Amino acid sequence: MMAGAMNWRRGCARGMAAAAVLAGLAGCKSNGAESAWQLIQQQQQEQALARQQEDEAQGRNRPREPEMMLSMIAEAQRQERYFASLAYIDAYQQKFGADSRVAVMRADALRQTGQTAASEQAYRALTRGEQAAQGWHGLGLIAGGRGQYEQAADDFAQAARLAPMNAQILGDLGYARLRAGDLNGARVPLGQAAELAPENGRVLANMAVLLLVEGDPLKAQRLMDQAQLGEEARGQVLRLAAEIRGQVAPMPMPAAGLPATRVSGAGGAVMPMMSPLMEGLGNGPIVR
Repeated sequence: MMAGAMNWRRGCARGMAAAAVLAGLAGCKSNGAESAWQLIQQQQQEQALARQQEDEAQGRNRPREPEMMLSMIAEAQRQERYFASLAYIDAYQQKFGADSRVAVMRADALRQTGQTAASEQAYRALTRGEQAAQGWHGLGLIAGGRGQYEQAADDFAQAARLAPMNAQILGDLGYARLRAGDLNGARVPLGQAAELAPENGRVLANMAVLLLVEGDPLKAQRLMDQAQLGEEARGQVLRLAAEIRGQVAPMPMPAAGLPATRVSGAGGAVMPMMSPLMEGLGNGPIVR
C-alpha cells in the first residue's frame, strides 16, 4: 500500500512537470508571435516614413503646376507669340484664378495684338494694385504709340516713382522726354538707365541720340561704337536726332565748370541687335 502511494505521488509530479513544460512552450509561442508582429509593424512604419520623405523631396524639386504655366506664358511672350500667350493666360486664370503677374502679361499681350482699348483698360486697373508701376509703364507705351510723348512722359514718370531702379522704365521715360523736346528732363533718367543697365543697347542708343541733339557727335560716335550698332541702327539714331533737333532750340555749349552729359562705360559688351527705341513703338532704333 505504501508503494502504491509513492507511485501515485510520482505520477502526479510527472504530470505537473509536463503541464508546466506545455505551459512554458505555449508562453514562448505567444511571445514569439507578438515579437514577430511588432517587427513587421516597425518595418512597415519605417518603409512608409521613407516613402513620405522621398515624396516630399521630389515635391520640393518638382516645379508646381502654376509656376510651370507662368513660365510657359513668359516664354511665349519672349518669342513674341502674343496670341498664343493670351490662350495660355485664359487657361491659367480658369484653373488658378486671378494673379497680378498674369494680369501684367495679359495687358502686354493685348497691347501687342492690337487690342488697344482692352489693353489700356487692363493697364489702368493695374495702377490701383501691387503692379502699379507696370500699369503706368503700359499706359505710357500706349500714349507713346499714339505720338503723345508728353502724356507718355507723365505716365512713365509715375512708373519711375514707384520703381526708381527699373532701367527699362527710366530708359523709356528719357526717350519720351527726348521726343517731347525736354532734353534737360531726358538727361537724368537716361543717365540712370545707362548706369543701371550698361549692357542694354537700347539705352545706349537713346544716349547717343541725346548727345547728337546736344551737339556732341564725337561722344555719340564713341557710344555707338561701344554698343556695336550696325549701319541701319546708326542711321536711325542720326535721323531721330535730326528730327528732335528740328523741334527744339539749339542747345548752348556747356558753360565753363559745368559737366557735359557723360555716359558710363559698358565694359565693351557686344549688344544684340534691333528692336524699336521705346518698347512697342515702331519708330526709332533700339537694341535689345
